Amino acid sequence: MKNLKNIAFKGTLAMTILSSMSSCNDFLNEIPKGEKTPQTWEDYNAFIRNANMAYYEIDNIILLCGDYFRSANQLNSNPLYRVHYYYEEDTDRTLINDSDKNAYYSAYEQMFYWNLIIDEAKNSTEASPEKKLMLESQARVLRAMTYHYIVNYHADQYCEATKDKLSVPLVQSSSVEAPSPQATLQQVYDFMIKDLELAIPNLPEQAETVLHPTKAAGYGMLARVYLSMGNYVKARENAEAALALNDKLYDWIKFYNDDKERIDNASSSWNATTLTNPELDNCENYIYHRGCMSYWAGISTGTLVLPVERAEKFEKGDTRLFTHWHYYNNVSAGVEYYRGIYANEPNKGGIRSAEMYYIKAECQARANEIDDAMETVNTVRRTRILPEHYTDLEASNMTDAINKIIDDKANEYVQSQVIFCDYRRLNKEGKYPRTLSRTVDGVTYTLKPDSHLWIMPYPIQVLENPGNSTIQQTVDK
Repeated sequence: MKNLKNIAFKGTLAMTILSSMSSCNDFLNEIPKGEKTPQTWEDYNAFIRNANMAYYEIDNIILLCGDYFRSANQLNSNPLYRVHYYYEEDTDRTLINDSDKNAYYSAYEQMFYWNLIIDEAKNSTEASPEKKLMLESQARVLRAMTYHYIVNYHADQYCEATKDKLSVPLVQSSSVEAPSPQATLQQVYDFMIKDLELAIPNLPEQAETVLHPTKAAGYGMLARVYLSMGNYVKARENAEAALALNDKLYDWIKFYNDDKERIDNASSSWNATTLTNPELDNCENYIYHRGCMSYWAGISTGTLVLPVERAEKFEKGDTRLFTHWHYYNNVSAGVEYYRGIYANEPNKGGIRSAEMYYIKAECQARANEIDDAMETVNTVRRTRILPEHYTDLEASNMTDAINKIIDDKANEYVQSQVIFCDYRRLNKEGKYPRTLSRTVDGVTYTLKPDSHLWIMPYPIQVLENPGNSTIQQTVDK
């Protein structure tokens, strides 16, 4: 099994990026002792190799979706967590959001490095023009991925009625003096599409590491962007292009049967490192990103704890549940949940072939190709559901098909932004809305499809220090 830290170490620079790299002040060109600016191709490549850049912060998203268990004490110590866990619509989050900073700041820190590669890698040494263009193109994919993440975090859902609303700052340069205007949704989506279309012709089919975007990742990201825009023709076209390059699916049934005894008898205190971890070497991977820093920090285990009622939404015999979580009951603390059984680092923020199957299936259903749509999603399920419990999903009409596809996709992408983006899109469309609910101590809490909670407010610190522009809050409370 590959190790992310080993991937990151090879070629990673112990460097400080000086102001001279991103400023017009030429007098700063002298490099202080112990510091260096990137010069060679590998210097720039080291930024993509840095596993610390390969994550997106999604704690509040997965709390909102009902995918993350937190105890009462944990919720009481974090007011924003509590709002999203209990769907407290009356609380003004704009006044209390001083804790959810990492989503914004980590995204724009990453954006700086992707912009730096795009701006400067063409001037690097020790590489051919083709190799420089490949690296620039990989940075464009990573920039598009990061923008899609942050625009679906701090802005409204894209649609015809909202496309001219302000969303997130659009930073197109690594210069610290570059403007960073708060762009409209249309401007950000146009920018992502342009980046991806420029990148795809120059991406490799096989990447250097799992952190480097492949050509399939380029098409896959373009499919994700078009899906978010409700352009189902283009989404399907690009999902199929990605699958043409890599349509492999990991056999979770074989994974389970090969280590059945240990998986069945695993406990939350089990030393998980002895179990083969498929996440990094998974044949489905187009590009790998962790879902949030909590995975990397090793909190309990790689898979974050799952509420009992969320675990009950998995089909009987679904390996996606019991190869990752086992039921845990702490009687003395009065809590029960499903706890991760080994320290894997799930590819929740990256792109995999499975997502392309689900995108293709939904687009087929919307084209009224119902039987084909269900066969596409069943192709994934046959590698996930134990044969003794498996039956093909069938649908009688478009609504039935789309709902079943999304429900199964939710189990595939539990604890990720992928399903959060789907829910937002379906809610805005209005035809297939998702009403979420959870019951705690006998009280049921409900999140409505039109709730403002589906947009995460900008942190107070960002509004007070917006950089080279001004930022307007994108949600009322």
